[in-house]
Order: sequence, then C-alpha cells, then structure tokens
Amino acid sequence: MSFSILCQLNNGCMGCCGNHFVKEKMKDSIHLNTKEFEEVNPKLRQEFIQFRDRRDSYDLRNGVCRNLIEEKGRFVCPLHPSRHPKGQEDLRLGHCDVFHLCNTAKEFATWHKKKQEEFITFIESKGLNNIEYSLSMNAGKLLKEFKEK
Repeated sequence: MSFSILCQLNNGCMGCCGNHFVKEKMKDSIHLNTKEFEEVNPKLRQEFIQFRDRRDSYDLRNGVCRNLIEEKGRFVCPLHPSRHPKGQEDLRLGHCDVFHLCNTAKEFATWHKKKQEEFITFIESKGLNNIEYSLSMNAGKLLKEFKEK
C-alpha cells in the first residue's frame, strides 16, 4: 500500500479515487455516495464488503469512486484499513489501486525534509477546497507552480 502525507492534507485528497472527473458534479457525487453509505450504515466486515461491491470498481459516478464519502468535511474511504480494527485487512484490495501515488506525491517523497515542508506551506497558502486540491494534485498543477516560484 502506498501513502504520502499529501494524501491527508487539505481535508483529504481524492485524486486517486476515480478518473475523468466531472468537476461540476463531483461534490454532488460524493454527497450521493455519503447518503448511500449512511443508509447502509455498515458495522461488520461483510457489510462494508457489500457496500463496496454494490457497483463494479469501474462504475464511477461522474468520475468519482462510489466508495468515496465525506465525513466532517473530509474526504474518506470507508474501506481504508485505518478505519477498521487492527489486524483487519485492507477492504480496498481487489477493488481499488491501493498502490497508486500521483506523480506529485512520488516526487515529493524524493525531496529533503525542508523542501517538503516548504511545499506543504505552499499548498496551505493556496486556500484550496478538497476538490480543487485533489484535482490540482492529481494534474501536477501544484507541483508545477511550486517549481516555478
């Protein structure tokens, strides 16, 4: 499983949770996903799997993974292992590309700590919402701007 601190910034990046995003419909798509999740209200492992498997992994809603939900203003995946008791497997396996890291996160991982901190400060200074942040990260826009400054 791949991970970067950039995935958690700005109330969560969801750049890897879909493709061919329809920006104008993303918030509505996530809202519908959240509503479906709340209606099912899974508690047990099998209930989470049933929620996950209600649609094929490539059956996206306006480019957004149907498992992406919003909680307290943050984008989250209810299948992520961090949301389940220790020892429980990653429920995204076999459904999502858990090894995906955007090119920005890959390059960020090669930098020294000071440069990483500067990039995080740069991102925070932009004041982007979750969706703008996610799209900008996934497209490499923030990386490009940072390098050009």
